[in-house]
Amino acid sequence: MPGQISILDVGAYTTTSGAENLRALVIGLVAQKLFAQRMTSRKAEEEAAIAEEIHFFEEEEEKKREPIVWLIIDEAHEFLPNKGKTPATTPLITVLREGRQPGISLVLASQQPGKIHSDVISQSDVVIAHRITANLDVQALGGLMQSYMREGLDKQLNLLPTEEGAAIVFDDINEKLYPIRVRPRFSWHGGSAPTALPKEKKVFEF
Repeated sequence: MPGQISILDVGAYTTTSGAENLRALVIGLVAQKLFAQRMTSRKAEEEAAIAEEIHFFEEEEEKKREPIVWLIIDEAHEFLPNKGKTPATTPLITVLREGRQPGISLVLASQQPGKIHSDVISQSDVVIAHRITANLDVQALGGLMQSYMREGLDKQLNLLPTEEGAAIVFDDINEKLYPIRVRPRFSWHGGSAPTALPKEKKVFEF
């Protein structure tokens, strides 16, 4: 349904035998199904647009069969590894390379960009990178900016403030780089580190 968010928690398969392949299989099947549905729907939308142009009288507009989709995947390096393949690799690479035309946007999150498939970096229009120190991760991001950035990535990362939420946005379309700061979240954080001390919440400060 348009305007609806569906959350698929594949973490439930963590304790099962062959958990990694099982989780990747679920992600792969979902990506493949969404791509096929949007391809069919896109064709119908294009035919409807042509019919609208050639008919003099306006006809009743048909509802889109399938809405435009944003597919958001966390821990993306587990499903799109830099080395080897998973059951999700081929469907997700297809969405990466061909998803724009049928109307599928892919958002991938990973704490280990050095372990993610090279197509993820090369096919991304926008990359948001928080502070990283591992050489493998720095090299992975360096492949994105070396074509148009004269300054080294190390320098850009060192210029980031030490405050929590500081990040760099790589805009590959406009070939620009923007420093940003993401405000602290106020909702429950399932991935936060445990602490024995209560954490004070503050309003975002500039």
